Amino acid sequence: MNSVFCADIGTSSLKAALIGFDGRVFAFSRVSFNLFYTDHAAGEWMEALHKALAVCLSSAGTGNSGTTGSDANTGTVGQGAQISIDAICISGNGPTLCARDGSTLLWNASLPDSTDSIPTNTSSIYIPRILGFAKKFQDYWQQKDSIVFSGPEYLIYLLTGNALSILPEKRFLEAYWSKDALEEAGLSAKDAEDAMQKLPSFVPPASIAGSLTKTAAEFLCGGEGECAAGLVKDGIPVVCGAPDFISALVGTNTLRAGLFCDRAGSSEGINLCTSKPVAGQGIRTLPSIIPGLWNASVLLPESGERFCAYKEKISRLYARPISLDEMVQILLESDGSLAELDQGKYLMLQTAMMVRDGLNVLRRAAEESGAVPALKTEMTVTGGQAENALWNQMKANVTGYTLYTQSLVHAELTGDAVFALLALGLYKDIHSAAAAVCKREVCYEPQEAIR
Repeated sequence: MNSVFCADIGTSSLKAALIGFDGRVFAFSRVSFNLFYTDHAAGEWMEALHKALAVCLSSAGTGNSGTTGSDANTGTVGQGAQISIDAICISGNGPTLCARDGSTLLWNASLPDSTDSIPTNTSSIYIPRILGFAKKFQDYWQQKDSIVFSGPEYLIYLLTGNALSILPEKRFLEAYWSKDALEEAGLSAKDAEDAMQKLPSFVPPASIAGSLTKTAAEFLCGGEGECAAGLVKDGIPVVCGAPDFISALVGTNTLRAGLFCDRAGSSEGINLCTSKPVAGQGIRTLPSIIPGLWNASVLLPESGERFCAYKEKISRLYARPISLDEMVQILLESDGSLAELDQGKYLMLQTAMMVRDGLNVLRRAAEESGAVPALKTEMTVTGGQAENALWNQMKANVTGYTLYTQSLVHAELTGDAVFALLALGLYKDIHSAAAAVCKREVCYEPQEAIR
């Protein structure tokens, strides 16, 4: 069975999946990091990739996803079937910056204290962090041959030996960097040129970054288990994914004007693909990966983190660990006799209403601007929160939208599969690849509102 191995580097964990050429998910794995929020966070990414691959390969024939979450989103290869890994694709989050030795400035880490010379008036989200990285790791920055990698490009470098930067679409350049932008941020012409020498050239998603080196292949296949069988061979292509939110939009096939998706993880973003930029209070508009289209979003920061914090509270109340699924079940079945459970039920209702309000804001702005004349009341949901069926149903009830989840709720990985299959030449364009791989599986129709 032909497949691609897809990995997405998060802040606190690496998610990975084996996905077939037909979009079937053979296995999913998540490996937690120990060094996140440290200056050497990237130092354990390669080992995490190795562990995730081992779990995926050993579980692909059993249906066991290798994670503590639900197994409902994984398929099986079948007895006697042989997996062939034909490509690896990597995506990751935000403007995280890394040195060759793994020194890391995470996308959400504070900049050094002495930031007087770091501009705040630039439209680039990268330049302030590049200059902060230069201050934090001065010895490395001052080396003549130093390279600074952004996001998943560091892991791609470890796999291929090639340095590059991924630009989702040419309109994103303003949010990244250029020599002129560095000078406008206050660098001299010489310092701007020196900085550009340390920043690899841009390539688009679905580019083949290079071939898996023999050293990297031996590392990934080292140790015990299925990896030792040599299923990952040196020379297979390593493909550029994209920043995680771009990969998720691709992985939910939110690539035509009028389509909604909800990225519901530690934070939450309601997204709408539009034919032109839209504006409104609380709306952030960025280019789509599709030329000529845009993505308008309303962010609900910390919605998932609030659930995690409340889950810990419930675990203390019951004096045992409580999973997200069990917590939602407990809250929805609460008869109102415990104030602590009523607080949780209100948190769920409040969050669902915030999603509804975000949808209304986007819908109104798009219709008033003519960006999307007629919008359907349906939305694809992705991310960790989407694994819970009861929570999805409550959102459908409150918003009045029909919600869909896909065969893999972690759409960044599905987007990576789309990029890999494009790079392998199996589809003529991103629309045909996404249509083949991004498959809706479960539908949640609005029912009577939960009281």
